[in-house]
Amino acid sequence: MAFTADELTNIANSALDFYMNKGEAFLQTIQSKPLLDIMERNAKTFPGGKGDLSVAVIGDFGAAGVNDSLVGFTHNDTVNFYTPANNKRANFAWREHHIGLTLTHTELKIDGLSVTDTNGEGTTTHSKREMTVLVGLLETKLQDFGERYARSLNTLWWGDGTSDAKALAGIRAAIVANPTTGTYGGINRATTTWWRNRARTAAHAAAGGSGAVTSSPANGGTLIQTLQVEKRQLMRFGGKPSVFLAGSDFIGAMETEMRANGYYSQNGFRGKQDGAMGALSFDGVEIMYDPTLDDLSLQKRGYWYDPRHIYPMKMEGEWRRQHTPARPYNQFVLYRSVTSTGQLVARQLNSALVIDIV
Repeated sequence: MAFTADELTNIANSALDFYMNKGEAFLQTIQSKPLLDIMERNAKTFPGGKGDLSVAVIGDFGAAGVNDSLVGFTHNDTVNFYTPANNKRANFAWREHHIGLTLTHTELKIDGLSVTDTNGEGTTTHSKREMTVLVGLLETKLQDFGERYARSLNTLWWGDGTSDAKALAGIRAAIVANPTTGTYGGINRATTTWWRNRARTAAHAAAGGSGAVTSSPANGGTLIQTLQVEKRQLMRFGGKPSVFLAGSDFIGAMETEMRANGYYSQNGFRGKQDGAMGALSFDGVEIMYDPTLDDLSLQKRGYWYDPRHIYPMKMEGEWRRQHTPARPYNQFVLYRSVTSTGQLVARQLNSALVIDIV
């Protein structure tokens, strides 16, 4: 099969005759992915098998007021008993994900490499390769492949589960702008009030809840004061929110409030002056800028949650599993694949907050 126009362009970009900047290919659009890093650090594993990932959750206690409280008695008064029956299960279906790369033996030869086995697991380098190769075609293809895996997985972690029904549902499925409606993990948020995250958004205000915050430096800073109020509520039921991700406008608003309220050093104006503000934190929790929120047009939003209660589950031996599929017998084409099997799960939501500014 003939090369496509894109493949020819790719080869041309790696050829000495058409490229003048010998050496490294400078990467222009790779940005930080803090949520992706957090998910990797806090992931847990589960064995393979049938069924959903199931988590036991309890938010109700007693028997709706029927014989479930202390009452006084004396002598031979008749007393009553109740049977607790409040266990619920949050169920999350694990999902499979795939990304694959293909390249031809011809491309590798142009790159100065020869395949030494059937499926391309080994290659040898031609002598004087550096005289004809500018940017290693195989290296840049694999680099491209790795970045596409990272970007697409990061997109899934930030997703709400609606873009691909067969893929995992990310953080915006667990922490929602209007927590008074919808079902998550098979539990109805509308009727189960303790299975809701906290929200300060326009969508929540429209449902009768708290609205977005109008940031202002007055009275100590509206956003800062709101975060102080929310911190108490996030800790109310044992939460320890230690992850805070925000968009650029959200961080900018908080910087403005802090500057206006005297968050400066005590060195006066002597010596060298630095007008920049360092990394933000709130009660010891770093507020990290996540560029993906800007990409999603959520630059005015922040997510604050407890990673002990919202975390990924990876199937043992099936996360970032690499494959080398056999090539067709009648084509000199190589394939590489990576598959990942898992899902985001939650066991408590009232220790999480989504907050917008206006």
